[in-house]
This record gives sequence, C-alpha cells and structure tokens, in this order.
Amino acid sequence: METTEIRHYISKLEKWTIKHYKGLLVGGILGFSLTMAYLFYLKKKRAVPVRPEKIGLDMERYVFDIFTNDGDKQAIVESGGDCYLVTLDGRYLGSMWRDEERGMQWNTSDESLTPHLWDIASQLSEAFSRKGFPSLLKGAYPEIHSTEWKGTETLEIVVSPEADLEVFSTFLKDEVQNLVDFEEHLDLVVKKADDAYFVLVGVN
Repeated sequence: METTEIRHYISKLEKWTIKHYKGLLVGGILGFSLTMAYLFYLKKKRAVPVRPEKIGLDMERYVFDIFTNDGDKQAIVESGGDCYLVTLDGRYLGSMWRDEERGMQWNTSDESLTPHLWDIASQLSEAFSRKGFPSLLKGAYPEIHSTEWKGTETLEIVVSPEADLEVFSTFLKDEVQNLVDFEEHLDLVVKKADDAYFVLVGVN
C-alpha cells in the first residue's frame, strides 16, 4: 500500500472520528463504568467469607439450639478462617470472632447477629465438654437428625431415615474418639426414629 493511500485512509478515519465524537465519548464512558462496576462486584464478592462446603472432622462446625423471641431455633456455626459464620433457622446472620482488643471476647459487626452473640458464645464454650458434645456430633455428621440425653452417661442419637445405620455406626466407632476432648465415659445409642433396634457406641 502506497503512502498516499495510507494518508487517505488516515484522513477518512480522522473525519469519521470527529463526526462521531459524541458517540465514541458516551461509549467510552459507558464501557469504563461497566468495567469498574464489574471489578467492584468481584472485589465485594471476594470479601464475603466463603462458607465451607464439605463437612468433616478436619473442620469446626457446631449445631445446637438457642432460645430466641420466637422460641428455640437451630444455630449452625462454621469455621471461616479467623471468624465463625452463623446461620440461625436457615438464615445467614453474619460472622463472629474473638476480639483481641476486648480480651478475646466474642465480637461481631453484624446487627442481626448481635442479639444472639452471648447465647452462641456460651454454647461454643461448652462444645468440647461432655455437655456440649452433641453440637460437635451434629456438626461433623449431617446424618444425625437429633440427639437426646437419656441419662448422665447416655446420649441417644437418631439418624435420618435415608442413612444406613450399620455403615454410619461403623464410621462413628472409628472416628468419634477424634472428636472427644473430655475424659468422662459416654454411651452413644445410635438408632432411627420409631425403631427399637440400636447400635451402642462407647466413648472413653
């Protein structure tokens, strides 16, 4: 292509740019705005704590009931790194953490979680005792439908109807000692609802 033709095309491009200056300006502003909005969205999305998807013995997860103005509600507290993510009655309330500036007391910046902070903290403080052991079990095993104390040394565990009782009991026998942080003896009566058959699992 000769120099004259190149200059001709450049001249036409300049004229077209001048003619459509306003459109190009509006388009540029719009494109920049969309790009910035998208980047802000990604940043905001990354800032939200990621909830654990897989439940296991290597994760901290607790399930217990707390009293609210609407009666007892199930609280699920999951480890989210330096903080704990709290869901109450199926609704995510926010996160809580131990505040060094407040003597390692529990703290939160979420208003919806604030009214329940003390009750949840109280339950967490007992999680590794025999009294709080059910919260650890239900947190580690989604198959557990409910638990009920039948005595000072007997805890009844009711698994979901879909669970295989024999398989679950075998897993529980092999793994439950990894959850225990107390020395007292405890018998776990593992069964399904409305079924007389059960499997006894001894702890300590």
